[in-house]
Amino acid sequence: MWFKMHPWVFPAILAAIGLFYLIIQLPLIFGKPKDGHSHSGVPIIGGIHFLIAGLISPCKWLALLCVLDYAFIGTIYARINPDAYKDEDKDPSSDQ
Repeated sequence: MWFKMHPWVFPAILAAIGLFYLIIQLPLIFGKPKDGHSHSGVPIIGGIHFLIAGLISPCKWLALLCVLDYAFIGTIYARINPDAYKDEDKDPSSDQ
């Protein structure tokens, strides 16, 4: 038995899952970790869900919502500026 589904149902479900992952990451991004590093197990999953939901939705520009995920912005920034994430403490010339 086949039935016709509204074109926004599946993209809305995927976007809701992506929003869930983004909300889970907020305490990890803005919280104060005890060891000085923020750890996230799902850094880019929410953005991928938004990207897929936007690409299969009737309005394709909604795929730009994937930049709400900080990992997409960080990846683009790391590609543009490769020296941004180098560890300054590990300088090979200062082996004394």
